[in-house]
Amino acid sequence: MLSLSPAARRGAVTAAIFLATLLTTSSCGQDTASNDSGDRPAYEYTDEPTEEPTDEPTDEPTEEPTSEPAEEPTEEPTKLIEPVEGSVPDSVVGVWCGGSNAEGHWTYEFSSTGEFIAHRGGAGFSGVVVSDSRSMTFHVPGESPFVSSWEVVQDPVLGPLLFLDGYSYLPGSCNS
Repeated sequence: MLSLSPAARRGAVTAAIFLATLLTTSSCGQDTASNDSGDRPAYEYTDEPTEEPTDEPTDEPTEEPTSEPAEEPTEEPTKLIEPVEGSVPDSVVGVWCGGSNAEGHWTYEFSSTGEFIAHRGGAGFSGVVVSDSRSMTFHVPGESPFVSSWEVVQDPVLGPLLFLDGYSYLPGSCNS
């Protein structure tokens, strides 16, 4: 760590205060009008005029309150999720095993229609994936969509490798 002499430290602090003051006054500007005490600048502002309500009659009809009861809320929430049309490149269609060694391997199964299943032991999730040239957006019912980067690379020894968010996956199930 760089050590400064007391004189250099004071100079640096003074320079920092000077720069902060200069930047503050140059960006805000200075108002030369004084306030009641005469020693500090006063900032003037004007209110935007607002339309005052009038009691003058209008030609528009007024709505009368209805005596019909409001609809009772249903106990089940309405699902407003529209179906997602999946898309998966041919090079990704199939079963892949891999992921993080620390967390355990996942098996991903991708269909040509974009449907997918991901599982590790008893845990898993499924849904529809939409792919573009660099990312896959996973749509899982009841969850927010999440995006992963992807790439398929042909390794001369291992064959095709799928990379999802930097983790490699080999063809085949992790259970086999």
